[in-house]
Amino acid sequence: MGLFEMLRYMRFKILISCARFLMRLLAPIPVAKPDSILWIPSRDKGRYIKIHVYKPSGEAGNDIKGPHPVLINFFGGGFALRNHGADDRFCRYVATRTSYVVLDIEYRVAPEYPFPAAVNDCEDVVKYILTRPKEYQTSSISLCGFSSGGTLALITATLFPRGTFQSLIGFYPSVSMAGDPSTRKAPVPGRERASFWTKIFREAYICDKDPRDPRISPVFAESTNFPQDMLFFTADHDVSALEMEALAERIGEEGRVSGRNVLFRRMEGCDHGFDKNEKKEKQWRAGEEAYAQVVEFLKNLGSEME
Repeated sequence: MGLFEMLRYMRFKILISCARFLMRLLAPIPVAKPDSILWIPSRDKGRYIKIHVYKPSGEAGNDIKGPHPVLINFFGGGFALRNHGADDRFCRYVATRTSYVVLDIEYRVAPEYPFPAAVNDCEDVVKYILTRPKEYQTSSISLCGFSSGGTLALITATLFPRGTFQSLIGFYPSVSMAGDPSTRKAPVPGRERASFWTKIFREAYICDKDPRDPRISPVFAESTNFPQDMLFFTADHDVSALEMEALAERIGEEGRVSGRNVLFRRMEGCDHGFDKNEKKEKQWRAGEEAYAQVVEFLKNLGSEME
């Protein structure tokens, strides 16, 4: 590492460490309570990826004999915040109402681990699951993610042949890192997030890489490998919404001949991360509605396969 790269890394390290501290102070992550923790080997010798496992515990899960379908979840945090466990409520909600075992993945984040570390971790997890048909229903794997985790879900879908994934669910993902984030506008003007931290997180994550790389910005990926069934949630006051909605429309249009089903729902009066906002009852309720829609979406997938 040269002097310039070292100084740049130290700048990102200091700024993002401050951001992590402030987030823990102002919006601490609830203690996750998975049923078990799984450590799987990564492509890097001697290194393992941590996974929170949520086992199906409702009637829908008890009805299945043998391997269960899988929902792989990726947390959000701008590729820089260590937010693994933030989706504990969602993971438990799905596991208790469907037949899916939910795997919540702890992928690496910047600046310690810039691109493509996070993408590699997501890919390694999927490869691990695909080699274990006796443990998981490998014909029924769905991807899910929140914010940057939703971005990773979209990217991961393009890394494997079409048909690998049953479905994809994305909560307010950002689909492009190209361009100046300060120029993005929310569908409905409101209290939009400042772009300062977005720029810092992006620079720390992609460094000098091309932001138009489909493994960084899925908006530039070919739509061929995206799953047949997809569900997205955006928000009125989220500057990522319009780009995500445009991508959803393009994927749906390009897949119309093959019968691809792409749904997206913009949550009225909501912000980015609405389902985590306990202080605003309307947004918290919107999160509950979205979670319920995910459950129905997954159940319908199961009925289609019967």
